[in-house]
Amino acid sequence: MVGAGPSGLAAAIFLRVDGWSTLILEKGDVGGQAGMAYIVSNYLGFPPGPSDILVDNMFKQLTKPPPEGLGAQLKTETVTKLDVDNKIVYTDKDSYKAKAILLATGSNMQKLNVPGEEKFLGKGVTYNAKKDLEHFTNKKVVVIGGGNSAIDAAVLAKTKTNDVKLVHRREILRANFLPRKRLERANIEVLYNKDVVEIRGDEKVHSIVLRDVKTKEESVLPVDWVVIAIGTVPNIELAKQAGLELSNGYVKINENFMTSKEGIFACGEIAGSDQHILTAAAHGALAGMAISRYLALEKLKRGENLPGAVAGKYPEEYMEMLKKS
Repeated sequence: MVGAGPSGLAAAIFLRVDGWSTLILEKGDVGGQAGMAYIVSNYLGFPPGPSDILVDNMFKQLTKPPPEGLGAQLKTETVTKLDVDNKIVYTDKDSYKAKAILLATGSNMQKLNVPGEEKFLGKGVTYNAKKDLEHFTNKKVVVIGGGNSAIDAAVLAKTKTNDVKLVHRREILRANFLPRKRLERANIEVLYNKDVVEIRGDEKVHSIVLRDVKTKEESVLPVDWVVIAIGTVPNIELAKQAGLELSNGYVKINENFMTSKEGIFACGEIAGSDQHILTAAAHGALAGMAISRYLALEKLKRGENLPGAVAGKYPEEYMEMLKKS
């Protein structure tokens, strides 16, 4: 399994519940984009609180040995290549042969693609306010975006400095009701109808150039840190390299979450799931159940027995499925 965001972790839970040996490979932090959130307020059974707690609970539930957890194995390794025909996963440290592979590689932060963005990355430009929070102390911080993530970043930055502004290219915010209320309570100024056209600096960022969407007039805003939070794009590079079929920028899957290659599955944002943590987890749960059914059928095809019901089906039910296929 490639990816340890909510979707991949949820799939792994259902596979472990059915007794399948499960290895999760994650190149970065567990939780993916969920770990970057400040406050999670729309996850069932989790009262509004820091995403760190939710992600940590997911990790413990999956990896702790029974009875505290499900005993799945998670390794911090970067997957470099897939051999989809032979179901082999290659990483920067090892290679793994599998009975099935699930891609849950999530998404990457979308870029502004303006001059100065790449040059000043880590020197006044960031996509992760939580990671760079300590650098914001008593600095001028501008957050770019109008969604939930942008508001979360702005509110979080306000805990370190009073000089925080939110820049949005539209007249209204895209964020949900609760984040908008948090923004109001934090008393953060919003600059509407503004596009960022350049990020300027010398050794570090010192200003950004804004263009009014309506009048096209440009202005310069002094700033020390720019947080870019304008959304995400599916991380489909690994799937593309493996030759998996794509559709409208996503990995194409069937009703059983299988890609164009036998035994290779995908779920979460790369397969078109909504970006909310809860819906990504639900997508992963369905994928996990689908993979479990696939593995049960493959085991019976090899003439092996099932020790009991798998994914809610008895062995004889799977045998009937094989006869009809």
